[in-house]
Amino acid sequence: MCPARSSFHAERSPHATDENSGEVHGSAGASSVEGLLGNSQQRLRAILETAVDAIITIDERGIMRSVNVSTERMFGYSVSELIGQNIKMLMPSPYQEQHDGYLERYLRTNEKRIIGIGREVQGRRKDGTVFSVDLAVSEVEPGKLFTGIIRDISDRKLAEARVREADRMASIGTLAAGLGHDMNNVLLPVRARLNALRAAGAAGRIPAAERKHLEDIRKSVAYLQQLADGLHFLAMDPEKQASEGGVTDLRVWWTQAGPLISKAAPKHVKVSASIPAGLPEIRVPAHGLTQAVLNLVVNAGDAIPPERTRPVGRLRISAEAVSVQGTHATVRLSVADNGNGMTEEVKRRAFELFFTTKPRGLGTGLGLALVRKVTEQAGGTVEVKSQLGKGTTMTMILPVASDARQRSTSEVGAVLLLNDGRAEGLLRHFLVAARVKIVGSVEPADAEILIVSPGAERLAIAKRWRKGRAYAYLVLFGRPSAGSQAAWKALRPHMIDDESDVDRIRSVISAAVAQCRSNSGESEHA
Repeated sequence: MCPARSSFHAERSPHATDENSGEVHGSAGASSVEGLLGNSQQRLRAILETAVDAIITIDERGIMRSVNVSTERMFGYSVSELIGQNIKMLMPSPYQEQHDGYLERYLRTNEKRIIGIGREVQGRRKDGTVFSVDLAVSEVEPGKLFTGIIRDISDRKLAEARVREADRMASIGTLAAGLGHDMNNVLLPVRARLNALRAAGAAGRIPAAERKHLEDIRKSVAYLQQLADGLHFLAMDPEKQASEGGVTDLRVWWTQAGPLISKAAPKHVKVSASIPAGLPEIRVPAHGLTQAVLNLVVNAGDAIPPERTRPVGRLRISAEAVSVQGTHATVRLSVADNGNGMTEEVKRRAFELFFTTKPRGLGTGLGLALVRKVTEQAGGTVEVKSQLGKGTTMTMILPVASDARQRSTSEVGAVLLLNDGRAEGLLRHFLVAARVKIVGSVEPADAEILIVSPGAERLAIAKRWRKGRAYAYLVLFGRPSAGSQAAWKALRPHMIDDESDVDRIRSVISAAVAQCRSNSGESEHA
């Protein structure tokens, strides 16, 4: 180990030559050579210190002899945990089990598979995360010492996946739009002729037996029309919903989109729905709702193994209105299954972009992210309840649309009680842009939105503020301590875990403002 901390850490190589074995004699010559060697070593260390890539040297047994700082940063291990250990600790299965065999085969046959060639492989961090890397290996001393240069390409792979997914979704949208258009073109004359035949039947010009056949055909055509309407919703871009606005009557929507959504469940799953008439309209365009619920149904169906027979796989879609002081405030739209359920880790990461538990090629990790985006753009939230082996219920809690004139936007107030001055400045920017009044009081009596950092004093303030404000919007900026998590959870906050996630912050603030304006409009209407 080097006596002074630098970016390059190494054991003394067993193959190193004696520093005193040089051919230069005389004190002046030796001093000059030592100076040159010292400068060379400093340059080498400077190069290694500034290298973005991980640089690791191993011996013929795969034991790590040197690493640079980027190796520690990339893999999460300290230098003391790496030096003297087999490099296979940085590899996931099956590379980990196969590495020693690769090295032994090369030493025996001199057949190069990676050395001098390079390839894309998988790395494994200390926390177990597996990520993509480019690996280039070269021999420093033939058969004795090898150097590997490792580049983290996970960001590049993520960008490539996003492009592929965008192309795939664009293709699906184009296909759905084309199918829906063609189906409508075919169905229009069919429906016109059926109406003419039904009129003839009602006039007694068609026998009763034939009239029954006509009724069966009419039902089939009506079903095809519902599928065509569902394809129309599927083809529309959910990104446009924020600018277009729109409200949806759930009963009408389910009549149109229900058949298409139900068909998304696997054949071994029994689908039922309870979308009662008389529900208040919700502040979500029909096409955004269709795509969100379709994703929930697909996920629910995938969570029920096809080989399972007991209990029978079931999936239920339901909606109910939630009232406050006799006035409808929100609608809960749920998709419940009796499948495998989620672990705590999966629940925590469920809405992350590109996080998926499905095998590669069968899932993209975009479905639940879309569900959350559609819901939050409407001013709502998503609730997850799951138990391993029992099933999962995903609920979109959506604000009710109101035709009443809303209060002046300046009457929506917010209080910020944050520890981070930079974060407070960013939040003020978003709130002012949304024309929200920043209330200066430490005790936020008149604020519909409260944004706080966790802490005992802030918890007491939040408890007093929450009383009588069941549907006001509390934002917890940061993760509370383990001892206070239950108390904060009881206040139903919307948590921002990553304080550097600007998109998440913007989304939460937009949802808060939309919900508060919705609630204020409803209270005046009442």
